[in-house]
Amino acid sequence: MARKTRSDIQIGNLEKKLGLNSGAIRNPDGSDARSDKTLKKLREDYEKQANKKTSTSKKVTVKPATTVDEKKASKRQVKSNPKTPIALSKQVRTAIKKSTKK
Repeated sequence: MARKTRSDIQIGNLEKKLGLNSGAIRNPDGSDARSDKTLKKLREDYEKQANKKTSTSKKVTVKPATTVDEKKASKRQVKSNPKTPIALSKQVRTAIKKSTKK
């Protein structure tokens, strides 16, 4: 059974130990991890990122659009923002459909 890697090892030394290219170990946001960063700190960053994703799931209520201009604006806003969650864009579309049927 192989020994576990110590948490106080620096990323640069870990890459050398494992035979990886420099820059192979990445931060949670995808950027290159600094070589003097410790493995413990990197693990904490990944844990924070995982907790952040699970805690941001909130229910969003969308007020139906009443005028034609509001309907067009809401469609434009959802299409132009690529970071809009799929659930939010679906809620906006259903609100638009409900308001047009009446």
